[in-house]
Amino acid sequence: MNFLNQFSQLFNQTEQAMAKIVGLRPDGRLIATTPTGATVLLTGTATLGKSVYYDRISSRVLGEAPDVAFLAFGV
Repeated sequence: MNFLNQFSQLFNQTEQAMAKIVGLRPDGRLIATTPTGATVLLTGTATLGKSVYYDRISSRVLGEAPDVAFLAFGV
C-alpha cells in the first residue's frame, strides 16, 4: 500500500502554466518556451507555433491556450 499515491489521487493537484510550442524532439516530446523565456519539454499533442496550457508537475499538455502578447512596463 503506497500512501503517497493514494494521497496524490485524493488531492490530484495540477499547476497550470502556459507555453508556446517551438519544436518537436525525435522521441516525440514537444519543445516549448514559457513567457519568461524558459525552455520546457512536454508530453502530449500540439501544433507547432501554438500556445498550450500544461501541467508543471507532470509536464503534460492540458489543452490549447489563446495567443496572448505579454508586455512588461517599467515602474
